[in-house]
Amino acid sequence: MLLRDLRLKLWIGRLRKKKKILYFPRPVSLQHQLTGVKKVCICMPAEHEPFYDARACLLDVDRKYLDITLVLDKAHELLAEHSGRIVTYPRELKKPFPVHEEQLKDIPKDYDIAIDLSPRPTALTAYITGTRGKKMTIGTKSRDFDPFYTVLIKPSEDYRHSVMTMLSVAGLLTP
Repeated sequence: MLLRDLRLKLWIGRLRKKKKILYFPRPVSLQHQLTGVKKVCICMPAEHEPFYDARACLLDVDRKYLDITLVLDKAHELLAEHSGRIVTYPRELKKPFPVHEEQLKDIPKDYDIAIDLSPRPTALTAYITGTRGKKMTIGTKSRDFDPFYTVLIKPSEDYRHSVMTMLSVAGLLTP
């Protein structure tokens, strides 16, 4: 466990040093970050129950001027009910981390906002979110993968509440 934590910390440090993951050394304005947002990447949960809850919450998203790409498990591809682009997670990772960029060649890197809707982020979902968002990256607070996100949402007892909070912070829900 100690060796795993050290490897994870070194990997994240290397990504930050190479400026691969979004990082703000000083506080920024959310309103400023949301200005001009056009492209959004949303990593859906791999587990079935959270996937259905997240999918239901996405029905409330105002898609008028947005290009939304869903990244999800291959098993959920037909269930997504999404009219935009859908990309699937890579089939197999030999190790949970480090995630190598060549494994994610199908997922573009030019999103304004990237959101990880996983209730328990993994190295894969955190890496995709942290390296794809150029203005903001949003995810659920976890012990290991917090450095990948610029906005952390505290997990709620009600998962749907957490998802709605993430979507609201990203400016995807109209008041």
